Amino acid sequence: MRAIKLTTRIGDDHTLNLQLPADVPPGMAEVIVLYPETPATGKPRSLEEFMQHLQEVDLPRRTKEEIDRYLEEERNSWERDDSPATRSGQPPANCQFA
Repeated sequence: MRAIKLTTRIGDDHTLNLQLPADVPPGMAEVIVLYPETPATGKPRSLEEFMQHLQEVDLPRRTKEEIDRYLEEERNSWERDDSPATRSGQPPANCQFA
């Protein structure tokens, strides 16, 4: 059995049109079609596809300064316990250990 590798376009009607070399005899032949898979979820499959996808979608973009400001506001919103017990490294009196 002999193999021939050809590249062709799949038509809108899902047909192939191939021109084989002259030395291929007429008759039956087995055909294997290899085509790139498209992700079923629409998610990019590689970093390159992902980066291209980011360029195509309209996402809100933040500057470094906006991100830094957000992180600082978030950190400042955390509760801080500056009681003498926590400053000394000792647990608060109402803390129980099992």
